[in-house]
Order: sequence, then structure tokens, then C-alpha cells
Amino acid sequence: MAMPNIPQDIQEKLAQFEQLKQQLQMVISQKGEMEARKREVAMSIEALKGHKGGDVFRQVGGLLLKVDDIEALGTDLKEEAETIEVRVSSMEKQEAQIKQMYESLGSELNEALKGFQ
Repeated sequence: MAMPNIPQDIQEKLAQFEQLKQQLQMVISQKGEMEARKREVAMSIEALKGHKGGDVFRQVGGLLLKVDDIEALGTDLKEEAETIEVRVSSMEKQEAQIKQMYESLGSELNEALKGFQ
């Protein structure tokens, strides 16, 4: 997609700017999903702590399966919470890095495009 009167290098930077914007939106969306999952797991852990007996079920896909070993379920949920926390932390770092690149490239493009207004 050639833009008239705009040098090729600036057009390439504009395309890169759009790609960074899309990457940033994707990371933010994925991080939000992971944070929602983290809250769900935390609620499940709390519910297990207050469990006074009776049957416990775990959702697997579209099924609810009875859990025989509640302690193992608690351990699994705690491990899942730790894994999610690592992923969220990684996504936060990735988001910060992409945001910094996006802002830097945006400033660079603003300066470069001033001559075309």
C-alpha cells in the first residue's frame, strides 16, 4: 500500500507501528484473560479451604467430574495459580516492552511526518 509523497522508510515504520499496536492489544487481551483465570483459581482455592464435607466436582471441558482426592485438587489449583502468576508477570514485562517500542516509534513518526503536513 504505497502512500504518495511519503518515503518508503517512513511507510515501513508506519506499518511497523501498526503491528506494534496490534501486538500490544493482543498482549493486553491475553493478560486480561489470564488475570480472570487467576481470580477464578483463587476463588476455587478459597472455596476448598472452607469445604466442610460432601462431594466436590471439577469442571473438565463441558463435564463436571467428581473429585476423590480433594487435597490433590488443592495442590493442583495452587500450582496452576503459580503458573498463571508467572505468565501474567511475563505478559506485563512484554506489554511494557512493546508499549515502550510503540511510544518511541510513535514519537519518531510524529517528527518524521511533520514535514508532510
